[in-house]
Amino acid sequence: MLLSCAQIVAPTGGKKDTLAPRIVKIIPENQSRNFNGKQIDILFDEYVSIDNIQQQLSITPNLEGTYETKVMPKGARLTFDKPFKENTTYSLNFRNTFKDMNERNIAKNIRLVFSTGSVIDSLKVSGKVRNPLTNKPIMDVSVGMYIYSDTLNPKKNKPYYFMKTDSSGIFTIENVAAGKYRIYAVTDVNNNLLYDEAKENIGIVVDTIILKTNKENLEINVAKMEKIPNKVLKVRTTSNYAYIDYYRGIKNVKINFVDKKDSMVYQQVEAKSIRIFNTNQVYNDTIKVKISVIDSLDRVFTHDQKIKFKEKPKKNEGVKEEFNMKTKPSNGEDIDLKEVGYTFTFTKPIKIFDLNKIEFMNDTLVRVLVTEKDIVWNKEKTEVKIKVDGKKPKDFVRLKIPRGTFISVENDSTTNFVSTHPVRNPENYGTISGEIKNPNKKTFFVELLDEQYQVIQKVDNILKYEFAFVKAGIYYIRLIVDENGNGKWDSGDLEKNQIPEIIKYSSDKIKLKQNFELTGYDFVIE
Repeated sequence: MLLSCAQIVAPTGGKKDTLAPRIVKIIPENQSRNFNGKQIDILFDEYVSIDNIQQQLSITPNLEGTYETKVMPKGARLTFDKPFKENTTYSLNFRNTFKDMNERNIAKNIRLVFSTGSVIDSLKVSGKVRNPLTNKPIMDVSVGMYIYSDTLNPKKNKPYYFMKTDSSGIFTIENVAAGKYRIYAVTDVNNNLLYDEAKENIGIVVDTIILKTNKENLEINVAKMEKIPNKVLKVRTTSNYAYIDYYRGIKNVKINFVDKKDSMVYQQVEAKSIRIFNTNQVYNDTIKVKISVIDSLDRVFTHDQKIKFKEKPKKNEGVKEEFNMKTKPSNGEDIDLKEVGYTFTFTKPIKIFDLNKIEFMNDTLVRVLVTEKDIVWNKEKTEVKIKVDGKKPKDFVRLKIPRGTFISVENDSTTNFVSTHPVRNPENYGTISGEIKNPNKKTFFVELLDEQYQVIQKVDNILKYEFAFVKAGIYYIRLIVDENGNGKWDSGDLEKNQIPEIIKYSSDKIKLKQNFELTGYDFVIE
């Protein structure tokens, strides 16, 4: 509870105040022993404002009760509803709670330590918290020390000691008693000191800490370890479509229609949804299906679902979704001689296509035929890769796809499409390379990232790697030790006490210019 008083306005005029408020009195005194009171006073040498004390003030060990704050002109009084524990050292860190009234200068590093017994505990635990995917420090993460227990669960148990990280990701938990602890770091967005796996990220110190001396330089990587099972969030139907939204991202989907005559076309749309097309034009009838999806954690979720399309639309009603095609590379983009090919992605599955209509030309405008062996469709027929054999171009490639080449399951047609691509000139690009020392022959992959940490290129298990045809710009290089060999980074598992897979970064930003070759970006895998 926060009690307020009348606003006090500091005098105006004169030299600007640059000094932070100074403590003139604090009860109990810092480093006091045998304190048995329930009230703490802190007074400054000038009028102060109190900024969000419930969020700023951290008290360790964690309190069993609560406290009220009474605002005073030059300080505050904290009154606790329960006595402090016997023979326990308490530490109060006020962080940025107190500011002067005029210039808002912060009274920094205000800490109060006292003991309810004759001894003040003096051990310290410190370290740094990072986001492993960017290697950047994370601010305001709650790093908690939990008294060891076989049944310890950070989802249900609050830490005994805790401290939030600063803007550099650094934390220091002081005045800790010797003992046996587990340490977890939680982003704690709801500020309840419990791990909410649906909303928060967590970091693990794998080994139990037996604290006898100071523990320093801990490195904790915080990541999303949420393992909540997949489930259906929503089913939406129109006269033309049924949409099923899931909690987790989907990698693969299979639908079995209980009555085979009800079989319809379906596809995955977006990361967490599937769409079923009412290709049989069945209205106000219930269709039963069994759906199996593989989620982003490679787990299978199977469920029975009833679908009922809305009534048959009247004339000019029942609007269909748009039908579009995206191409890679996009029109005008340079192409690489090593891999001259196209990927076409459609917003609806394709029912009919005519390869004879496609005009694929190299340099001289002599047409190269596209045949069945040159194309590869995905399972849902929403993506096709085309790579034509033949003489490689010297200057450019041109592709023409006339209207009617691809027809969707709803009889939409692609529009006329023309795309021209110059062959890449190496002088307009740069190269970045390095070497991996991997004495234990672990599986790994190396990624080239842009400034937004998006993957530009990737190589797998190549000891002497090279990223070619890289545009001028700022980059990072990231090496991931793929412990389970699944080709992706795994963020760890709280239940199994597994930390995220190891990520190593190039030490600095890489500034690449046109026609430059940068080398020496080496890594060692222990």
